[in-house]
Amino acid sequence: MPFEAKRVALVFMLSVMTPIVWGSQCEPLWQEDFDQPLQPGLWNYVEGDGCSINLCGWGNNEQQTYDAAHVAVTDGTLKIRAAIDSEGTIRSGKITTQGKFATRFGRIEARIKVPAGRGTWPAFWMMPDPTDQPWPNQGEIDILEWTGNHPHRVIGAVHFGDVWPDNVHYSETLLTPTDWSEDFHNYGVIWEPGAVHWYTDGRIHATANADNIAPWRWVFDDNEFYLILNLAIGGNLGGEVVRSDLPVTMEVDWVRIYDQTCQDGLVGPQSAKFPRPSAETFGASH
Repeated sequence: MPFEAKRVALVFMLSVMTPIVWGSQCEPLWQEDFDQPLQPGLWNYVEGDGCSINLCGWGNNEQQTYDAAHVAVTDGTLKIRAAIDSEGTIRSGKITTQGKFATRFGRIEARIKVPAGRGTWPAFWMMPDPTDQPWPNQGEIDILEWTGNHPHRVIGAVHFGDVWPDNVHYSETLLTPTDWSEDFHNYGVIWEPGAVHWYTDGRIHATANADNIAPWRWVFDDNEFYLILNLAIGGNLGGEVVRSDLPVTMEVDWVRIYDQTCQDGLVGPQSAKFPRPSAETFGASH
């Protein structure tokens, strides 16, 4: 989730937009309802502070150490808890489907309650699978990033370009009067060939396409991507941590993937254009 800002567009939900409403019928092609313990055949637990893979602070100066004990499924939701242990270490959780499930294109959505707290940095994002080139040559798609230090801001981004420090990204920021930590909200993308469209609670608020990232090549059509859910603390985007605000918990009600043509309940600006069905819209799990 590195956040070396190159280009940020502010989009206000309360701005005047001419709505488009689609009415197609669709059913999830894949879903995780968190109504039973995490399946080891689907989910991985990430452990540590990144130093074991020469990525201390996970590449972003983050302060947490990931610990599987801080991930649980109870009462119908996934809970990722960040807390300070007896030795003063901030422990949190991260899960992925790397090597077990991936998709290419689709409508990818989760219902999430982000945790209040200064320095919190919850995220729902995707990375290419398999990865055979250094980051971010094959891309990264951030469906949701949010920080407790800026509770009215929701961020979506795509990362690409050369390896660090020559990596770049395109991000879109939604600013509203809403404190997003106060309730569950639906965060998602329509990922189609040549474009990624972000939406929150059914309202499309941003698009990235090949024109936006030129002269860099649009790499997001090339591979399947796996899913990631995590709660980072501090770091380049999370900012100043107030340790007395911990513990906090990120909750995820469900994650669902539909065909990219599924647009039930979505509204957006007239400029948002979506293709009709294509020959290949959903990548198989592996």
